[in-house]
Amino acid sequence: MSLFSEFQSKLRYQHYLIAFSGGVDSTALLSLFAKSREIQPHLQLRAIHIHHGLSSNADQWLEHCQHICRQFNIPLITRKVQVNNNNGIEQGAREARYQAIFEERLPNEVVATAHHLQDQTETFFLALKRSSGVKGLSAMQIESELFGMRIFRPLLNDKKEDLETYLRAEKLAWIEDESNADNRYERNFLRNQVLPQLRERWAFFDQAVQTTAQLCYNQQQLLNELLADEFSQNYNENDCTFNVSHFAKYCVNKQNALLRMWLEELGEPLLGEQALAILLKEVIFAPKDANPQYVLRDKTIRRYQNKLFLVPKLSDISNFCAELRIGQILLLPDYLGDVQLFKTAENLTALWRVENHEFKSILPLTDEQITVRFGYSGTVKLHAQDLNRDIKKVWQNLGVPVWQRTRIPLIFYGERLKNAVGFFENFGE
Repeated sequence: MSLFSEFQSKLRYQHYLIAFSGGVDSTALLSLFAKSREIQPHLQLRAIHIHHGLSSNADQWLEHCQHICRQFNIPLITRKVQVNNNNGIEQGAREARYQAIFEERLPNEVVATAHHLQDQTETFFLALKRSSGVKGLSAMQIESELFGMRIFRPLLNDKKEDLETYLRAEKLAWIEDESNADNRYERNFLRNQVLPQLRERWAFFDQAVQTTAQLCYNQQQLLNELLADEFSQNYNENDCTFNVSHFAKYCVNKQNALLRMWLEELGEPLLGEQALAILLKEVIFAPKDANPQYVLRDKTIRRYQNKLFLVPKLSDISNFCAELRIGQILLLPDYLGDVQLFKTAENLTALWRVENHEFKSILPLTDEQITVRFGYSGTVKLHAQDLNRDIKKVWQNLGVPVWQRTRIPLIFYGERLKNAVGFFENFGE
């Protein structure tokens, strides 16, 4: 079967967003899609080119991609991105690239990338270096979910030299990224120095790696199936928490597998064995009265009352204080949504909207200034005849995790705490 015939047989969707760098692989991908559209007119195609700004030739590459897309009559989206190299340029460029694609992708579009057989081998070896386990060694699949998007890799079983042969036959030009020769980058080191020797010794080495990756994928799917019931019993879809109250009864392998399933469910990168061991020791099996946490790149895993939470990086909002007027929508800091105040003849209603949740409190009428603040360390009375209680105990009784207590909007009448929206009213003076 020819490259084109095989490609055409894989097209199961109608709308595609094609990642187009202008190199050999993505140019072949774009051309194959354009030819397929001639036979399947229902195909809706767009392309996207990411300008990373890392090369002095990046502007010329952009012009080349615009020219090719005009030639194929495929609309091209162009995005310039800033690369954060805190975790290395390769990782930073990848994250910036996929973030831009995520922002431009339409809901019904499948993202098509030009990963081929040799790319699969490189990905497998990089996973091997990271001690990624069966999941990581599964490398790439022709279809998968990544960054919340459906990713389609129709060239994954094809060799790069076959793509080059195809482009020459079609008389299509492509660009060469000079950074591909820089062996300081891990993928280039494998591509240029390590893998050529292995391929010279074993001609079918890439196919063998592909087979092994597929076997690892199959094993991971089986493992997920065997643990599916237990995972669903402990995973809370509403707040994305994971119950670890029974973890002491499990063997380490089972503990690690469930933790990986949880992190994968939340779209987080895989953790290696050493990182998982630290997570188990310092968070899951930390003393009950501790406030343990494990820091990922931009998020933190925390435990509270035998539940694991994945918490984004939190800003200090302790100094926030804003007046809340009737009918006003008050935007809160650090992605905490907004609060709105309504008035009736008998009372006030405070409505806090954050993400997909709403919290409501009924308040007495007042002539005092009403403000919204965060964080309070005094005492409260939950009803008129109640004793003064330390607010820490109140939060504990309500089951509110430590880090969330300073992120719940508090209503003040003058300088007196009156209400924690959706949680309690303070009857204290």
